[in-house]
Amino acid sequence: MIYTTLDSDEKIIAQAKRWEKYPSLAVDFEGEFNLHIYGEHLCLIQIYDTEGFWIIDPRSRNVTAKGLEAFFSLPSEKIWFDIQGDASLVYRLYGLKINNVFDVRVLAMELGYKGNLLGLVKEYLGINVEINKKKNQQANWLKRPIDVDLMEYALLDVKYLHALKDVLSSIVAKEGLEDRVRVSMARAMIVKEPLPGWKNICSWDRLNRREKAYVRNIFIARDKIAQSFNVPAARVMDKHHILSLAKNPPKSRKELVERLSSEPQRFRSLLLDKVAFALERAEKELENSTRP
Repeated sequence: MIYTTLDSDEKIIAQAKRWEKYPSLAVDFEGEFNLHIYGEHLCLIQIYDTEGFWIIDPRSRNVTAKGLEAFFSLPSEKIWFDIQGDASLVYRLYGLKINNVFDVRVLAMELGYKGNLLGLVKEYLGINVEINKKKNQQANWLKRPIDVDLMEYALLDVKYLHALKDVLSSIVAKEGLEDRVRVSMARAMIVKEPLPGWKNICSWDRLNRREKAYVRNIFIARDKIAQSFNVPAARVMDKHHILSLAKNPPKSRKELVERLSSEPQRFRSLLLDKVAFALERAEKELENSTRP
């Protein structure tokens, strides 16, 4: 597929002004989520305006929150499939909210469909798209230039959204589901404040006060190491190991050495010092919290 790349604020803002007259744009993201490097990153914004395909490259040094805001704040309706994760990512990274979204997944779910986008395309448009989805889901979207086949895969996510909106809206209207869709759509647009990472690695509410203190401090220690090496945090220490240390803290440094012996050697020495300090810090927090 032929597409145009917008790799600077200047280009994005100029094109956004042209898009102001467009009633709708199909949009999707590709991101990096602690798979190849540390942290979460917005890597690609795919757009289809019914006349052509466009790519905004947030990884370009010339693209900032200023350019992204010019696009996200457009009055044009932005047709998406499953907006919640993407909207949360933009809010976490840039503090921006996406204006005027129509999430076709909301309609699909009200009609009883719970599958992915390509399955929805097949079921309601009769188009069978053959791709290696698992392989592409593991792709490194940080690399430039992006492989041609990978870009084709990315653009498929926006190619059929206008058609899906029309078909699903028609069915929803025939079945009298407009009010239910309206409520569900409003709910899907709510961007929740992000939780600290340590609250997402386990059933946080089931932990007692002591376990929470250990999990929080060990998690922070592990993430500092991951950030310094710019590697996914799970490569430094698995989240299940954090929970194990929190539920059953080592009674000595020797025991801690033994329990960290299975972690990657390149991180082990630093991990030992950081985790030992984290355990001490958790103990002090607990001690101070019990003082009158």
